[in-house]
Amino acid sequence: MSTTVQHPAESKAAVPRVASGRRGPSPDEFRDIIGRFASGVTVITATHAGESRGSTASAVSSLSLEPPMVLVCLNKSSSTGRTVAAAGHFAINILAEDQAEEAMRFAGKARDKFEGLEVTLGEYGDPLLSGALATLECRVAEEVTGGTHSVFLAEVERASGRTGTPLAYFRGQFGRLELAHDEQAFLELRARVLSRDIEIGSPLCLDALARRFDLLRTPVYHALTRLTGEGLVARDLQGSFVVTPLTLDAVEQAWDARCAIELGVATLTVGAISDDRLRALQELGDASRPAAAGKFSLESWLPTYNAFHEGLVSLADSAPLLDAYRRVNAPAMILSLTQKRMEELGLDREQSATAHEHIVELVGAYEAADLDAAKRAIIRHDEFASEVAIRFMDAQGGSI
Repeated sequence: MSTTVQHPAESKAAVPRVASGRRGPSPDEFRDIIGRFASGVTVITATHAGESRGSTASAVSSLSLEPPMVLVCLNKSSSTGRTVAAAGHFAINILAEDQAEEAMRFAGKARDKFEGLEVTLGEYGDPLLSGALATLECRVAEEVTGGTHSVFLAEVERASGRTGTPLAYFRGQFGRLELAHDEQAFLELRARVLSRDIEIGSPLCLDALARRFDLLRTPVYHALTRLTGEGLVARDLQGSFVVTPLTLDAVEQAWDARCAIELGVATLTVGAISDDRLRALQELGDASRPAAAGKFSLESWLPTYNAFHEGLVSLADSAPLLDAYRRVNAPAMILSLTQKRMEELGLDREQSATAHEHIVELVGAYEAADLDAAKRAIIRHDEFASEVAIRFMDAQGGSI
């Protein structure tokens, strides 16, 4: 059955449109904006007269529970859409996170998109992709025209699924959804790696880590993959994950990278920030002052020190830059989390006071809008921090 959607202007109850002189978004503008809505990814497959067709689609939605119905939109120029209309039935293959290649294949114009793929045939003969997270076999109940697309309202005749993570589509890119379990596992394992609570150099067992920290196995795998990107974890020759030792060379490179980022931020922001942001930087600098009396606590001082430096980098208003800064600052975090050994080597109030002097000098340069002075303060502090870290690493035999 085929119908056409009635425009509101054709209804007697419709409110008349008032010309405002404003136009709607252009196709490119609309594509850019609507692309900010993340969705799942499916491949719609159908067979008619012995010919199978398939097309990647994200415009798929559940419509009703009783009876179970779905809504699928396909371009009227699509051969898959024409096949669905002729056959009166189709299958929805909900893709798993490792099926981005299939998504790209069925989004293209290849003559035989099914070549080399493992498929089974559904009740109506429609191809079901092996490895899909779920499949739904549907019978078309109604076809509606909407703009350039055919909208199929269909009853679900059969459905099956498996556990796993779906493939996602966002801003024109395929990827995996960042699930709560993944983020929990990442934060937990990153903290454990940085504090050296996980053994260095030995192959990591996913099941053992999951049991030890009460996490799910798959999120543990994804977390270790992310940590590999940060250089905190590596793969050995057998492909196992291992915690990367922190070496003297890595510390020196990280401090150089940190210094380069801060110099770049200073170049962009000295003399160019608002009074409110300058006051916020001043407050972070004041908070990093070591206590004048009482026992010095590295544990309480280091967070204020790191907060100042991250606040400095934040002045550039660049999330990717701040993320990069945090990655190269990982050696500093490892050193701070092994603070008992650092205290044994004499990182005390005097050295923290020297670090604070550099911070005061840098804040003063921002107050005076003096870029050269700001750069000198950053370089002085980098040289000082490097000396402290190198002395510590030497005492540990060159790595931790």
